[in-house]
Amino acid sequence: MATGMLVMASSSVLFSAMSLLVPLTRSVNTSIVVSARFITGIVVILGMAAFRLASLRAVNRWWLVVRGVIGASSVYFFYRGITTLGLGKGTVLNYTYPVFSALLAPLIVKEKFSWDIVAAALVSFVGILLVVSPGGGVSFASIGIEDMLALLGGILAGVAVVVIKKLRETDSPHMIYLAQCVFGLLVVGWPTVTGSFAFPAIQWLVLLGIGVLATAAQLAMTWAYKHVRATEGSLLAFLVPVLNVMLGVAVFGEKMHLTTLIGSLVVLLCCGYVAFREKILKLFG
Repeated sequence: MATGMLVMASSSVLFSAMSLLVPLTRSVNTSIVVSARFITGIVVILGMAAFRLASLRAVNRWWLVVRGVIGASSVYFFYRGITTLGLGKGTVLNYTYPVFSALLAPLIVKEKFSWDIVAAALVSFVGILLVVSPGGGVSFASIGIEDMLALLGGILAGVAVVVIKKLRETDSPHMIYLAQCVFGLLVVGWPTVTGSFAFPAIQWLVLLGIGVLATAAQLAMTWAYKHVRATEGSLLAFLVPVLNVMLGVAVFGEKMHLTTLIGSLVVLLCCGYVAFREKILKLFG
Protein backbone atom coordinates (compact mmCIF):
# COMPACT_ATOMS: atom_id res chain seq x y z
CA MET A 1 0.00 0.00 0.00
CA ALA A 2 2.77 2.47 0.93
CA THR A 3 4.59 1.86 -2.37
CA GLY A 4 1.37 2.34 -4.29
CA MET A 5 0.75 5.66 -2.54
CA LEU A 6 4.30 6.84 -3.30
CA VAL A 7 4.00 5.92 -6.98
CA MET A 8 0.61 7.65 -7.17
CA ALA A 9 2.11 10.81 -5.66
CA SER A 10 4.97 10.65 -8.18
CA SER A 11 2.42 10.32 -10.95
CA SER A 12 0.72 13.51 -9.74
CA VAL A 13 4.01 15.43 -9.90
CA LEU A 14 4.60 14.22 -13.46
CA PHE A 15 1.06 15.17 -14.49
CA SER A 16 1.60 18.63 -13.02
CA ALA A 17 4.86 19.04 -14.95
CA MET A 18 3.04 18.00 -18.11
CA SER A 19 0.22 20.47 -17.42
CA LEU A 20 2.78 23.26 -17.15
CA LEU A 21 3.59 22.78 -20.83
CA VAL A 22 -0.01 22.83 -22.08
CA PRO A 23 -0.52 26.64 -21.85
CA LEU A 24 2.51 27.00 -24.14
CA THR A 25 0.50 25.37 -26.95
CA ARG A 26 -2.24 28.00 -27.26
CA SER A 27 -1.36 28.46 -30.94
CA VAL A 28 -1.91 24.73 -31.54
CA ASN A 29 -5.30 23.05 -32.05
CA THR A 30 -6.22 21.10 -28.89
CA SER A 31 -6.84 17.95 -30.92
CA ILE A 32 -3.27 18.12 -32.24
CA VAL A 33 -1.94 18.44 -28.69
CA VAL A 34 -3.96 15.41 -27.59
CA SER A 35 -2.88 13.41 -30.65
CA ALA A 36 0.78 14.22 -29.95
CA ARG A 37 0.35 12.78 -26.46
CA PHE A 38 -1.24 9.60 -27.77
CA ILE A 39 1.26 9.09 -30.60
CA THR A 40 4.14 9.48 -28.14
CA GLY A 41 2.48 6.97 -25.84
CA ILE A 42 2.06 4.43 -28.63
CA VAL A 43 5.71 4.76 -29.67
CA VAL A 44 6.94 4.37 -26.07
CA ILE A 45 4.71 1.39 -25.29
CA LEU A 46 5.53 -0.45 -28.53
CA GLY A 47 9.23 0.28 -27.95
CA MET A 48 9.01 -1.23 -24.47
CA ALA A 49 7.19 -4.25 -25.87
CA ALA A 50 9.91 -4.73 -28.50
CA PHE A 51 12.46 -5.04 -25.70
CA ARG A 52 10.10 -7.25 -23.67
CA LEU A 53 9.62 -4.58 -21.05
CA ALA A 54 5.85 -4.48 -21.49
CA SER A 55 3.08 -7.04 -21.77
CA LEU A 56 0.50 -6.19 -24.44
CA ARG A 57 -1.90 -9.10 -24.12
CA ALA A 58 -5.47 -7.80 -24.23
CA VAL A 59 -7.72 -9.71 -21.84
CA ASN A 60 -10.77 -7.59 -21.04
CA ARG A 61 -11.23 -6.12 -24.50
CA TRP A 62 -14.61 -4.49 -23.97
CA TRP A 63 -13.40 -2.50 -20.96
CA LEU A 64 -10.23 -1.55 -22.86
CA VAL A 65 -12.39 0.07 -25.54
CA VAL A 66 -14.44 1.88 -22.90
CA ARG A 67 -11.24 3.04 -21.19
CA GLY A 68 -9.84 4.31 -24.49
CA VAL A 69 -12.84 6.31 -25.66
CA ILE A 70 -13.79 7.81 -22.29
CA GLY A 71 -10.20 8.50 -21.28
CA ALA A 72 -9.41 10.21 -24.58
CA SER A 73 -12.47 12.46 -24.30
CA SER A 74 -11.48 13.40 -20.76
CA VAL A 75 -7.94 14.30 -21.86
CA TYR A 76 -9.31 16.52 -24.62
CA PHE A 77 -11.50 18.52 -22.23
CA PHE A 78 -8.66 18.70 -19.71
CA TYR A 79 -6.26 20.28 -22.22
CA ARG A 80 -8.97 22.54 -23.57
CA GLY A 81 -9.82 23.73 -20.05
CA ILE A 82 -6.20 24.63 -19.28
CA THR A 83 -5.86 26.51 -22.57
CA THR A 84 -9.10 28.50 -22.25
CA LEU A 85 -9.51 28.94 -18.49
CA GLY A 86 -5.91 28.99 -17.28
CA LEU A 87 -3.66 26.39 -15.67
CA GLY A 88 -5.17 26.67 -12.18
CA LYS A 89 -8.90 26.86 -12.86
CA GLY A 90 -8.83 24.49 -15.83
CA THR A 91 -7.06 21.82 -13.78
CA VAL A 92 -9.24 22.26 -10.71
CA LEU A 93 -12.50 21.83 -12.64
CA ASN A 94 -11.20 18.65 -14.26
CA TYR A 95 -10.01 17.30 -10.92
CA THR A 96 -13.50 17.10 -9.52
CA TYR A 97 -13.36 13.51 -10.80
CA PRO A 98 -12.63 11.80 -7.42
CA VAL A 99 -16.18 12.64 -6.35
CA PHE A 100 -17.56 10.78 -9.36
CA SER A 101 -15.10 7.88 -9.09
CA ALA A 102 -16.00 7.49 -5.39
CA LEU A 103 -19.66 7.14 -6.33
CA LEU A 104 -19.01 4.68 -9.16
CA ALA A 105 -16.33 2.46 -7.58
CA PRO A 106 -18.77 0.39 -5.47
CA LEU A 107 -20.89 -0.26 -8.57
CA ILE A 108 -18.14 -1.25 -11.01
CA VAL A 109 -15.31 -2.73 -8.93
CA LYS A 110 -17.37 -3.70 -5.85
CA GLU A 111 -15.37 -1.59 -3.43
CA LYS A 112 -16.94 -1.09 -0.04
CA PHE A 113 -17.90 2.39 1.04
CA SER A 114 -15.61 3.77 3.74
CA TRP A 115 -17.46 6.69 5.19
CA ASP A 116 -14.34 8.51 6.30
CA ILE A 117 -12.99 8.35 2.73
CA VAL A 118 -16.33 9.55 1.36
CA ALA A 119 -16.23 12.41 3.87
CA ALA A 120 -12.69 13.25 2.76
CA ALA A 121 -13.89 13.31 -0.84
CA LEU A 122 -16.72 15.71 0.02
CA VAL A 123 -14.44 17.98 2.03
CA SER A 124 -11.93 17.93 -0.83
CA PHE A 125 -14.69 18.97 -3.20
CA VAL A 126 -15.43 21.96 -0.97
CA GLY A 127 -11.74 22.86 -1.21
CA ILE A 128 -11.93 22.58 -4.99
CA LEU A 129 -14.94 24.93 -5.04
CA LEU A 130 -12.97 27.49 -3.02
CA VAL A 131 -10.19 27.34 -5.58
CA VAL A 132 -12.62 27.62 -8.50
CA SER A 133 -14.43 30.65 -7.06
CA PRO A 134 -11.69 32.81 -5.53
CA GLY A 135 -12.74 35.96 -3.76
CA GLY A 136 -16.45 35.21 -3.65
CA GLY A 137 -19.31 32.71 -3.54
CA VAL A 138 -20.26 30.21 -6.19
CA SER A 139 -22.66 31.67 -8.75
CA PHE A 140 -24.24 29.45 -11.39
CA ALA A 141 -24.75 32.53 -13.54
CA SER A 142 -20.97 32.95 -13.78
CA ILE A 143 -20.40 29.41 -15.06
CA GLY A 144 -19.68 29.51 -18.79
CA ILE A 145 -19.61 26.85 -21.49
CA GLU A 146 -15.87 26.30 -21.08
CA ASP A 147 -16.37 25.78 -17.33
CA MET A 148 -19.01 23.17 -18.08
CA LEU A 149 -16.79 21.40 -20.63
CA ALA A 150 -13.93 21.28 -18.13
CA LEU A 151 -16.33 19.84 -15.54
CA LEU A 152 -17.52 17.29 -18.12
CA GLY A 153 -13.89 16.28 -18.47
CA GLY A 154 -13.87 15.68 -14.71
CA ILE A 155 -16.96 13.47 -14.90
CA LEU A 156 -15.45 11.42 -17.72
CA ALA A 157 -12.15 11.15 -15.84
CA GLY A 158 -14.03 9.79 -12.83
CA VAL A 159 -15.50 7.03 -14.99
CA ALA A 160 -12.07 6.34 -16.54
CA VAL A 161 -10.41 5.96 -13.14
CA VAL A 162 -12.86 3.28 -12.04
CA VAL A 163 -12.51 1.50 -15.38
CA ILE A 164 -8.72 1.48 -14.91
CA LYS A 165 -9.20 -0.10 -11.50
CA LYS A 166 -11.45 -2.73 -13.09
CA LEU A 167 -8.93 -3.42 -15.87
CA ARG A 168 -6.02 -3.83 -13.44
CA GLU A 169 -7.68 -7.08 -12.37
CA THR A 170 -6.84 -8.60 -15.77
CA ASP A 171 -4.65 -6.32 -17.92
CA SER A 172 -1.19 -4.74 -17.62
CA PRO A 173 -0.66 -0.96 -17.21
CA HIS A 174 0.99 -0.88 -20.63
CA MET A 175 -1.98 -2.51 -22.36
CA ILE A 176 -4.43 -0.20 -20.62
CA TYR A 177 -2.55 2.94 -21.63
CA LEU A 178 -2.02 1.65 -25.17
CA ALA A 179 -5.79 1.22 -25.46
CA GLN A 180 -6.31 4.84 -24.44
CA CYS A 181 -3.75 6.03 -26.99
CA VAL A 182 -5.08 3.93 -29.89
CA PHE A 183 -8.77 4.65 -29.34
CA GLY A 184 -7.88 8.21 -28.40
CA LEU A 185 -6.47 8.77 -31.85
CA LEU A 186 -9.75 7.53 -33.30
CA VAL A 187 -11.67 10.03 -31.16
CA VAL A 188 -9.57 13.09 -32.08
CA GLY A 189 -8.25 11.87 -35.44
CA TRP A 190 -10.55 13.83 -37.74
CA PRO A 191 -10.22 17.26 -36.05
CA THR A 192 -6.47 16.63 -35.91
CA VAL A 193 -5.93 15.98 -39.63
CA THR A 194 -8.21 18.86 -40.58
CA GLY A 195 -6.55 21.29 -38.13
CA SER A 196 -3.86 23.82 -38.96
CA PHE A 197 -0.22 22.84 -38.49
CA ALA A 198 0.99 26.39 -39.13
CA PHE A 199 2.65 26.92 -35.75
CA PRO A 200 6.29 27.60 -34.74
CA ALA A 201 8.73 24.69 -34.95
CA ILE A 202 9.56 25.02 -31.23
CA GLN A 203 6.01 23.85 -30.50
CA TRP A 204 6.95 20.37 -31.69
CA LEU A 205 9.42 20.10 -28.81
CA VAL A 206 6.71 21.21 -26.40
CA LEU A 207 4.34 18.60 -27.82
CA LEU A 208 7.02 15.93 -27.42
CA GLY A 209 7.57 16.97 -23.80
CA ILE A 210 3.83 16.73 -23.13
CA GLY A 211 3.74 13.26 -24.66
CA VAL A 212 6.72 11.91 -22.71
CA LEU A 213 5.63 13.32 -19.34
CA ALA A 214 2.02 12.21 -19.86
CA THR A 215 3.13 8.68 -20.75
CA ALA A 216 5.35 8.37 -17.68
CA ALA A 217 2.64 9.80 -15.42
CA GLN A 218 -0.09 7.60 -16.90
CA LEU A 219 1.92 4.39 -16.56
CA ALA A 220 2.80 5.22 -12.96
CA MET A 221 -0.84 6.00 -12.15
CA THR A 222 -2.13 2.83 -13.83
CA TRP A 223 0.40 0.66 -11.98
CA ALA A 224 -0.49 2.29 -8.67
CA TYR A 225 -4.21 1.57 -9.06
CA LYS A 226 -3.51 -2.15 -8.63
CA HIS A 227 -2.16 -1.40 -5.15
CA VAL A 228 -4.50 1.35 -3.89
CA ARG A 229 -8.25 1.75 -3.76
CA ALA A 230 -9.81 3.84 -6.52
CA THR A 231 -11.08 6.47 -4.09
CA GLU A 232 -7.77 6.75 -2.25
CA GLY A 233 -5.77 6.98 -5.46
CA SER A 234 -8.07 9.66 -6.83
CA LEU A 235 -7.73 11.75 -3.70
CA LEU A 236 -3.93 11.58 -3.85
CA ALA A 237 -4.21 12.82 -7.42
CA PHE A 238 -5.65 16.03 -5.92
CA LEU A 239 -2.01 17.07 -5.55
CA VAL A 240 -2.09 18.01 -9.25
CA PRO A 241 -4.61 20.89 -9.03
CA VAL A 242 -2.88 22.24 -5.92
CA LEU A 243 0.50 22.20 -7.65
CA ASN A 244 -0.98 23.66 -10.82
CA VAL A 245 -2.64 26.53 -8.96
CA MET A 246 0.75 27.41 -7.47
CA LEU A 247 2.50 27.06 -10.84
CA GLY A 248 -0.19 29.17 -12.51
CA VAL A 249 0.58 32.00 -10.13
CA ALA A 250 4.38 31.62 -10.20
CA VAL A 251 4.84 31.03 -13.92
CA PHE A 252 1.86 32.57 -15.70
CA GLY A 253 0.91 35.33 -13.27
CA GLU A 254 -2.56 33.98 -12.49
CA LYS A 255 -4.25 35.66 -9.53
CA MET A 256 -4.05 34.08 -6.07
CA HIS A 257 -6.75 34.90 -3.50
CA LEU A 258 -7.09 33.90 0.14
CA THR A 259 -9.87 31.45 -0.72
CA THR A 260 -7.52 29.80 -3.24
CA LEU A 261 -4.94 29.25 -0.52
CA ILE A 262 -7.56 27.93 1.90
CA GLY A 263 -9.00 25.60 -0.72
CA SER A 264 -5.55 24.29 -1.62
CA LEU A 265 -4.81 23.64 2.06
CA VAL A 266 -8.08 21.74 2.47
CA VAL A 267 -7.22 19.53 -0.50
CA LEU A 268 -3.71 18.84 0.79
CA LEU A 269 -5.01 17.90 4.23
CA CYS A 270 -7.47 15.45 2.72
CA CYS A 271 -4.71 13.93 0.57
CA GLY A 272 -2.51 13.61 3.64
CA TYR A 273 -5.27 11.90 5.58
CA VAL A 274 -5.83 9.37 2.82
CA ALA A 275 -2.10 8.71 2.37
CA PHE A 276 -1.57 8.01 6.07
CA ARG A 277 -5.09 6.86 6.90
CA GLU A 278 -4.12 3.51 8.40
CA LYS A 279 -1.49 5.03 10.71
CA ILE A 280 -3.88 7.81 11.77
CA LEU A 281 -6.65 5.33 12.57
CA LYS A 282 -4.23 3.17 14.56
CA LEU A 283 -2.94 6.20 16.42
CA PHE A 284 -6.42 7.32 17.47
CA GLY A 285 -7.95 3.84 17.54
